[in-house]
Amino acid sequence: MMYAGQVPWHGLGTPVSTEVTASDAIKLAGLSWRVDLQPVFAGAGFLQTPISGVKATVRDSDHRALGVVGDRYMPVQNEDAFAFFDSVVGEGQAIYHTAGSLDGGRRVWVLAKLPGEVRVSQDDVTEKYLLLMNSHDGSTALRMLFTPVRVVCQNTLNLALHRGTAEGISIRHTASATTRIDEARRALGLAHSYYEEFAAEAARLMATPYTDTQMNGLVERLFPMERDEVSTRTQKHRQKVLELFDYGRGHEQIRGTAWAALNAVAEFADHYRSTRVRPGDRRDEKRLSSVWLGSAASLKRAAHEAICLQLAA
Repeated sequence: MMYAGQVPWHGLGTPVSTEVTASDAIKLAGLSWRVDLQPVFAGAGFLQTPISGVKATVRDSDHRALGVVGDRYMPVQNEDAFAFFDSVVGEGQAIYHTAGSLDGGRRVWVLAKLPGEVRVSQDDVTEKYLLLMNSHDGSTALRMLFTPVRVVCQNTLNLALHRGTAEGISIRHTASATTRIDEARRALGLAHSYYEEFAAEAARLMATPYTDTQMNGLVERLFPMERDEVSTRTQKHRQKVLELFDYGRGHEQIRGTAWAALNAVAEFADHYRSTRVRPGDRRDEKRLSSVWLGSAASLKRAAHEAICLQLAA
């Protein structure tokens, strides 16, 4: 991974002095490799026979197999994926901020910072990013997601809103290059609409008082216990979120609001919630993936939905 500016909260990557171009990002992030499709065989020695209908995706730099995919699968090379943003970067509408890979190269991503910001209060600023995520193992389509980041505590608030969703846009690997470029341009257009709505939602939550009783109801909904269950882990989760509601990073100006409630859950999910890892996994990589795409992201979206339901009642 590479990053421009301050060290990201996850601490991963090689620093660069300024924002970079797509070709620079690929080199600095160690992504100057291609993926080839190779046949898959069964058996051993001279008895090996090819398996029809599938191919292996293989990285050319070290011949490592990344996954097994169907015959119609077309790899989207790193340079092609990053090129989606090239015309935008050239026009000064976005800058590459961070880029890297996860799961041994199975997932590759680039984060572009869009111009402008969402200022909820004088010192509460959320920056606007567009995340591109590609897989080389057939697990996901090429995806572009909207990822607002609250600067004061580096919380990622990938919320599902009315006109745009946290899921962004997905493009199948069987799509043509022209289709992918058209979709990338559409995603940038949707990003502007998404962030307009995000700003309005943040302002609404900031202007809405939120009581301790409501906050207790929120944590009970997000961290439920079965009847007669006594879970120390669940109790600790609830207590930590309640603590962050009052004393989270940057909560001096937002304390006692629905915006503080949402960010308490986000800070817990991004910075305090434990991450499950298997032998050989890197904890920081798994945590980053969870924040963007996994259970941490789901927890934040559930919090937003629950808060909205409370306020509508």
